[in-house]
Formats: sequence, C-alpha cells, structure tokens
Amino acid sequence: MDTRTMFTNLLAAEWLKISRRPMALLLLGIFLFLTFLQQTLWFLVVALQEGTFSGGQVTFNLLSPAAIEQIKRQLSLPGVFGAMLSAINGTGGILAIILTAGIFGSDFNWGTLRILLTRAPHRGAYLLAKLVALQLALLVAIIITLAMGTLLALLFGTILGLPQQMSIIDLLLLPIGILRALIVMLPYTLIAGASAIVGRSVIAGVGGGLIFLAFDVSAGSLNTIGAVDPMIRALVNLLLQPNINRLVVENSRMFGLDQSVLTAALDLSLLPPQWQALIVIAVYSAIFGYSAYRTLNRQDIGGAN
Repeated sequence: MDTRTMFTNLLAAEWLKISRRPMALLLLGIFLFLTFLQQTLWFLVVALQEGTFSGGQVTFNLLSPAAIEQIKRQLSLPGVFGAMLSAINGTGGILAIILTAGIFGSDFNWGTLRILLTRAPHRGAYLLAKLVALQLALLVAIIITLAMGTLLALLFGTILGLPQQMSIIDLLLLPIGILRALIVMLPYTLIAGASAIVGRSVIAGVGGGLIFLAFDVSAGSLNTIGAVDPMIRALVNLLLQPNINRLVVENSRMFGLDQSVLTAALDLSLLPPQWQALIVIAVYSAIFGYSAYRTLNRQDIGGAN
C-alpha cells in the first residue's frame, strides 16, 4: 500500500470515528447551547435598555450607549459573524481541546493504536490523518455556528428593529474569518494532542491542553506591562496569547465590531501586528506538532492502559 492510499484510508477512518463519536456531538451541542444563551442575554440587555417589551415606557440604564451600539452590531448582520467567531475562539477553543484529547488519547485507552499501526505502519500519516480530520470537524462546527448565528440575528434583529446590512463583500470575507479562527485554535489543539501522546491517555491530553491554556491566558495578562517600555512589550508579544488576541480582534473588526468597547482591559495598541501574530502562532504550532510526531515515533506501542 503506497503512502497516499494509506493516508486516504486513515483519514476516512478518522473522520468516521469523529462523526460518530458521541463526545463530539455532545461538545458541539454544549457549545451551540452556550452560544445561544450568550446571544439571548445580549438581546435581553438591549431590549431592557430600550424598553422593547414595554413599548418604550419602562427602560433600564444597564450599559453605556457605546456598549449598547456594539451589542446591536453583534445581534445583526454582518456583526454577528464576528461575534460567532469570537465565541468559537473562546468557549469553543476549550471544547476543541477536550475533543482533541479524546481523538488522540482514545486509541491508547482503548488499545486500538497497535492494530491501526499494524495495518498502516507510517506513524506520520496516522498523525496527519488525525490532524486533518480534526480540522475538518472544527470547520463543520464553525459553519453550523455561523448558520445558527445568522438565524438568531434575523430573529433578534427583527424584534429590536435593527438594520441588516449584509453584502457580497461580507460573504467573501467569511472564509478569511473562518481560516483565522482555525489558526487561532491550532496551537491549543496541537498541545492537547501532544500531551495525549506523551501521557498515552485522554486525561493527559485534557490536562495538558487546559493547563497550557490557563498558563497562556495568565501570561497574556502581562501585556499591560508592555505599556511601560517598548522592549518589554516586544518580549511579552512573543508569548502566544497576545498574538491570538490580535487575530481574534481582526476577525471582529472585519465585521464592524470593536471588542475594546466591551472589554476595558483590552488595549489594542499593545497587541502585535497581524503578520507577527501569524508567524508566532506558526512557530508554536510547529513546536507542538513536531513534539507530537517525535514522541509518537519513539514510543513503544502497547495495549490498553
């Protein structure tokens, strides 16, 4: 069997496992539910602020006019695309780590990795097939999320009387936003996969991925120190989180949103440029991916743990 055929068979098998895995459907359901709740909450905030339910007679001063304007954009087209992509790179990123750990760690826990490598001994092809199948699964989840967001925008926008300003350009920009969202999640899924391989279990993958995420977010908070000195700012911007924030912000801006209005701690002037963000994320992803590949190649594969 040549390498191309081997990879195609492995990819088909991995996609079949993901699409039929109850955990994947459960995680998607949880994410869609949380995203629905978030959009509904924003809708209620605007409705109460403007007295939608009382015909304008009873209003609540919950947020500033600038914040309400941003929320209105998130509840209408095309701003809802930026809101959905931000949710994907927020809560969705955590769930993607759990899914990745399950995909990579289950073959160790179930003792099926030895059988798989007996039929397809090229471990690089095995690893690549899992990564590609994972990205395809995340792509499908993103498309479903954007579709749900569009329906919610049409519903909430109609109730609140918000203008819908969808254009062909916005549709053409969507693939760029989707690609950015996948790039943002890539290093976190790779570290989860590498952790699962090192620890030979799902738990190790979940633990490694979430611990790294927590550390990265905490380290990213040092970005405020960058306002003190340009040299410190340059060093802090070599961390992963500020570069992740740059791509998330660019996705929001592309659809007319300004995250700094709703997130006071986010200083856009301290974030690295987009070209640097792409390079830094690529370097981290390469390190984590190579670690997973090298560890898998050097491991003795046993049965179930």
